[in-house]
Order: sequence, then structure tokens, then C-alpha cells
Amino acid sequence: MKKIHQEQAHPNDVPVIFSYDATGQIASKLSVNEWKKQKQQAKLLEELEIKLYREAITYYSNNELEKAEDLLLYLIAYTDYTHYEYVERLANIYRKQQRFTKEKELLILTRKNLGSVEFSEGILRRINKRITKLEETPFSGLPIFN
Repeated sequence: MKKIHQEQAHPNDVPVIFSYDATGQIASKLSVNEWKKQKQQAKLLEELEIKLYREAITYYSNNELEKAEDLLLYLIAYTDYTHYEYVERLANIYRKQQRFTKEKELLILTRKNLGSVEFSEGILRRINKRITKLEETPFSGLPIFN
């Protein structure tokens, strides 16, 4: 029987990931180790975002609306208005505090920023419905969850 002799891998021989542009040219290359680091950092940022949102919900449920507002404003700015649940929660805070102009400004700005995002038709309908209710309804100070 022959022994299978396996060569030692050279430390610089690391697999590489190529990314291509629309024309088929190599746009960039990334080692697997760098890709793993980036993936891990993205996961940590996502976990931080989830923790901050949970903290904001806790503040909201404890009626510490100023703290919840600060966290939600940070999350909305960080995600560039793409997570509607943050916007809706902040709009509910503004509704509770009877800051109707702030609520309307937030919804209009969100609608403007979501116009370029794919698959946002349903969210845009919800925003438009909420703005319509805001303009029509006498304000009772109760949150809108529709």
C-alpha cells in the first residue's frame, strides 16, 4: 500500500472570494478570513440593534418615553428609515405626547426615504393611511396600531 503524502499548506495560500460587477469584471477580492471577520462584525452590529430596540420597548412600556425616543431616533438614523417598526413605535410616542407635527414630519420623511427601497409598497400604504388618519381625526392621544 502506498502512503498518501499530504503537502503542508503554505500560510499565504488562503482561499479568495471574488466579487464581480455587472460587466463580469472582477470588482474586488476578499480572503475568506477577511470575509469571516466582516460577517462576525455584521452579526455583532445586528445583535446590538436588536438589544437597543428591546431596550426602547422596555422604556416605552415603562412610560419612560424620552429614553425610548432617544433610542428609536438613533435606530432610525442608523437604519436610514428602512425599519418601519422603529418609525411606527416613535410615531406612537409622538401621538401619546400629542406632538402631532413631529409625528407627521417623521412619517413624511420615512415615506420619502422608503420610495427608493424595493418591496416597500405595503409600508408606504400604511404610512399614507396613518397620515390620512392624522389629518382627518380629532386627536385623542391614543396610539394608532393599524
